Amino acid sequence: MRLPVAAAAAFAAGVAIITACGSDDNGTPDVATVAPATPSEAPAASNPAGSTIPAPAGARALASSGSTVAVLSPDGNQVLRYDAASITAPPTPIAVPGLTALAADRDGGYLGVGPGNLVVVDASGATRTANLDADSPTAVVRAAGGQIVVGTEDGRVLIFDEDLTEKHDKRDFVRVDALTAAPASAEGLDDQVVVLDRAQSSVTPIDPADGDLGPALRAGNGATNSTVDRHGRILVANTRDGEILGFYGSPLVMRFRYPVADGPYAVDYDDTRNLLWVSTTGNNEVVAYDLADGEPSEKQRFASVVQPDRITVDDKGTVYVLSARDGLLQVVPQSDTPLGVAPVEPGR
Repeated sequence: MRLPVAAAAAFAAGVAIITACGSDDNGTPDVATVAPATPSEAPAASNPAGSTIPAPAGARALASSGSTVAVLSPDGNQVLRYDAASITAPPTPIAVPGLTALAADRDGGYLGVGPGNLVVVDASGATRTANLDADSPTAVVRAAGGQIVVGTEDGRVLIFDEDLTEKHDKRDFVRVDALTAAPASAEGLDDQVVVLDRAQSSVTPIDPADGDLGPALRAGNGATNSTVDRHGRILVANTRDGEILGFYGSPLVMRFRYPVADGPYAVDYDDTRNLLWVSTTGNNEVVAYDLADGEPSEKQRFASVVQPDRITVDDKGTVYVLSARDGLLQVVPQSDTPLGVAPVEPGR
C-alpha cells in the first residue's frame, strides 16, 4: 500500500521492531513504555445523524453479531441485546457474571470476560461459563481456528480451546487493550491474532494454536483501539498522534499511516461496503474511509452522539455509536449503494 507523502518520513520509525528485554519480578516485560492514550474530550453537545435509542449511561461495551446489537450494562451483570430489525424495541437482558469486556462471536453469539469468568452467549441467549484465572480481563476474541483468546490489564494472554479449557497463559505484555482475529477468509495468516498494547503502543501477532509470538511493531505513540477486515488487515487508531495505521501480513508489516484530525479513537470495519469507520471524539463525528486504493480515502462522515467512544457495524452496514456520556445508542443505516467495493490487494 502507498503511504501518504506527509507520513512517509514517519514510516521508518513506526515499523521499528520491539524486542523483549527481560522482565521485572512480577513478570512484566522490561520495555520502553508510554502513558496509555485516552480519548479526546468531546464537546458537550451534538446533533447526531440517524436516530438514537436509550442505552445505559456508562455502558461498558458495544458489539454486533448476526442480526443483533449488544451493550454491556454499567455493572457488567447484563448483556442487553437489541434486535437490529426492531431496534427501537426494548433490549432482551441476558444475565452474566460481572463482565468487563464483550465481543462478537460466530453464529450471532457473543463472548464476554470478567474477573474470574469467561462467558459464551449463543444466539438463543443461553450461556456457558468457564473459570478465568484473571482479575482484570480487558479483551476477548475468537480465533478463526475456534480458540478463544483473552487479554488482561496486567499483560497476560490466556488461550482456551472450544471446550473452554485453558491451554496457554502468556505473560509477555505490559497490558492488553485490544485483540483482533484474522477471519477464515484471510489467506496466508494461519488464524493470526494480534494484540494491541497501549503501554507499548504496539501490535504483536500471536499464534492461538501454540501461543507463540511474532515480532512486535510500534504503532505510533498512542495507539488505543484496533479492528480487522476480511483480508486480515489490522487497522489501528493512533489517538495521540492523530492517525490511523494499517498493518498486514505474516510477519506483520505496516502498510500505511494516515492523518486523522480531532482524536481518532473507536474503529470498526464494514466488510459489506469495504469501509473503515473511525470515531473522532474531539468533534463528535464518525468518518468512513475507503482503503481500496492502498491508502485511506474519505467517503462519508456524520455527526455522532456525544463522546463516541464505541462503534460497531453490523452485517448490513448499519453503524451503531454508543455515547460514553449520556446513555444514547445512535443508529445510522447506510444506503443500499455500495461504497469502496473495488478489489483490494492487502499486500500492495
